[in-house]
Amino acid sequence: VLASLGGGDGSDLERRVLDATEALLRSSGLRRWSVDDVVDRAGVGRTSVYRRFDGRDQLVHAVLARELRATLAAMADAAAAVPDLESKAVAAVHAALEALDGSVVDSLLRSDPAVFLPFLTTGAGPLLAIARTSIAAQVAAVGVEPLPEAAEAAARFGLSFVLTRDTVLPVHDPQLMDEAVRRMVRPFLVALGVTAAR
Repeated sequence: VLASLGGGDGSDLERRVLDATEALLRSSGLRRWSVDDVVDRAGVGRTSVYRRFDGRDQLVHAVLARELRATLAAMADAAAAVPDLESKAVAAVHAALEALDGSVVDSLLRSDPAVFLPFLTTGAGPLLAIARTSIAAQVAAVGVEPLPEAAEAAARFGLSFVLTRDTVLPVHDPQLMDEAVRRMVRPFLVALGVTAAR
């Protein structure tokens, strides 16, 4: 399932299909396009699309998964630029917030919230798995044994913030946000048996 969600063979055809789907999602929302519109916009054969994707919903899931992977990669790059785990968490959160602005997810939550919500709630299992796996891998990359439940909690926290943007977190004040993230991440570091300076 995960391999089909924007993480397939990485072919030019797949990229064109997902680019076309993303463009339609941004311009037309969730309801006002068809697979035939994707075919026309991508300039590919209808059979080629259905050979890789079962239909509209899987195309949407694949676009969301591709965007999530890009966000996770940006978070990893930001975290790699700073030394200790607290600072890495802060850098990753800032990268995630930056990626959320102007994202496909943000666009669909504004244009078609009722129709889109199931993709991020009852249908979000594959996306959570992608995030959980990436977070665990990033923790392991710095020599810390990742706790599956800690990675799960971090992934679910991120998803909850995407769904509900109203928050007491000072997201518009970078310095205060840094301090807030550090306070939130310390219990996870304690659970991992890691000191703040590591």
